[in-house]
Amino acid sequence: MRHRRCGAVLALAVAVLPLSACAAFPEPPASVGQGYPSDGVPSAVRWPSDWLAGLSGESDAVAGPVVGLRLERLDDQWVWRIRSVDRFHDDLFGERRDDPTRGREALLDASDLDPVRERTVTLTAAEAAGSDVSAYDAAQRSGEVWPAPRLVELELRTEDRAPVWRITTYDTDSGALSTRTLRDDVPN
Repeated sequence: MRHRRCGAVLALAVAVLPLSACAAFPEPPASVGQGYPSDGVPSAVRWPSDWLAGLSGESDAVAGPVVGLRLERLDDQWVWRIRSVDRFHDDLFGERRDDPTRGREALLDASDLDPVRERTVTLTAAEAAGSDVSAYDAAQRSGEVWPAPRLVELELRTEDRAPVWRITTYDTDSGALSTRTLRDDVPN
């Protein structure tokens, strides 16, 4: 009887333990800058224009071309929420699949770009369609310069049936957020 009870407890622990390790993936704040403390963004937060070019090849958390990024405050940690294309994957039977709407969303520590969490997501129509302007090029054209403004969001969207990058920058002196649109077909 005692062995049966120990076996049941062990089986329950084995079943529950993996589930307890899977914390819920946090949804993004409703708006850019929500949750930023009054003292602003610390200087230890890495600037996207410095690291975005090599991210796809250097981090396993990013599967393919970056189609979105946002700086967020998660609990007491600054993170970059990165969305990337992840079209090709193996299904349960080991067959290679191509899904143009499949992507990966990763939270990276904003100071050293180490992965915090990641998950598979369904890309928006604009993200799946892509843009002739890469996220790196959009970051370079964002106006981000030291010490201000800082790039805090790139969002790939569609306006008038054309892909556009919505660029949000943060003024480190005033704390003000500014948004502008970068179109594929209009040089900046």
